[in-house]
Amino acid sequence: MSTEGTTANRPHQAPVTGWGTFEARGLGTLWLAWTDVGLLELSFERVNSELADPHPVPAVYAEPLARYFAAEPEDFADVPLDLRGTDFQLRVWNALRKIPWGQVRTYGGIAQEIQSPRAMRAVGQANHVNPIPVIVPCHRVVEAGHHLGGYGGGLERKQVLLELEGVRFHEGVVQPGQLELF
Repeated sequence: MSTEGTTANRPHQAPVTGWGTFEARGLGTLWLAWTDVGLLELSFERVNSELADPHPVPAVYAEPLARYFAAEPEDFADVPLDLRGTDFQLRVWNALRKIPWGQVRTYGGIAQEIQSPRAMRAVGQANHVNPIPVIVPCHRVVEAGHHLGGYGGGLERKQVLLELEGVRFHEGVVQPGQLELF
């Protein structure tokens, strides 16, 4: 799993060098922005960029996304990222990248994994501000009762992503066998 470019508010951050769009089956248009370091943002709404014109999305981002949306297991380990956040947020986002395709974890499970067992709400907040959803799979985190919980992109998108990975639901609850608690 590439953590290249993972930073905690570094003083000299790389500027955005390009932005473009990717059509995602079931979700519509994804907006991406990148730097020379790696992918900076993936959004369900237009990204903020000072660059006027879109660019073709580089293959290093487009090809893994195409595999993912073709329902092929993809861990995005080789996708370079330019993650920017606090040390805590980076620990959460790196833990999210370890959740395997088609599995889910709880907010409490992630808090345990990052050695902050009482920080379930802070884990939820880090998920909410995740700048690179799908690739940093915050959609794979659910509530302790196995309900979907929240998702910055909307619960419908969260369920679409999880169903694409083969996660089964019954009345909005993740079915057994797909949840690993720490």
